[in-house]
Amino acid sequence: MAATKNLIFDLGNVLYDIDFSKMYAAFNALGIPNFENHFTLNKSDPLFFDLELGLINEQEFCIRFNTLYHLQLSSAQIIEAWNSLLVGYRAQSIDWIKEHNTRFPTFLYSNTNQIHYDHFIPEFAKQRGWDFESLFKTPYYSHQMGMRKPDPSSFQHILEKEGLLAAETLFIDDNEPNILAAASVGMQVLWLQPGMSIENDLLMS
Repeated sequence: MAATKNLIFDLGNVLYDIDFSKMYAAFNALGIPNFENHFTLNKSDPLFFDLELGLINEQEFCIRFNTLYHLQLSSAQIIEAWNSLLVGYRAQSIDWIKEHNTRFPTFLYSNTNQIHYDHFIPEFAKQRGWDFESLFKTPYYSHQMGMRKPDPSSFQHILEKEGLLAAETLFIDDNEPNILAAASVGMQVLWLQPGMSIENDLLMS
């Protein structure tokens, strides 16, 4: 195996804890039982993929959401429930990156959306007093790229844009399909499973 020269991190449940059960409970309270039938980590109604790909904005999302579920919720209700899965940053993992990002070109690649982005970016600045994105040479977000994991071409896009060799680049993610996709284009991978953390399980020489 080639030496690791570059690091690409996922965000959710790698650097930032998320809890789908909190979101499911919030939507249940708004009249959508079994929301897990509509949105999970790997399978969702097309509405949510459109949001993650940046094909629709917040206003369009809320209108289509009400139409899809035959409801008349306010945008504030929808967004509060949608954001309820966002638990918070992993402080020790953030500290690990801050300590090591001068040794390795460090990147972020997250499947996310503008609504969540507008929550977690100012959250970090409020907590830490500096910019989350300054941790990375380049942050990549699905809604800004118009591409999302586990599409192998999305990994190729980042590698080519940054001039990285796949064999020298380690991708860290909590979701197995994303890990398999990254490996399929020749990247090194670390599947960060429950109970693991980058500060304990990412061993760099």
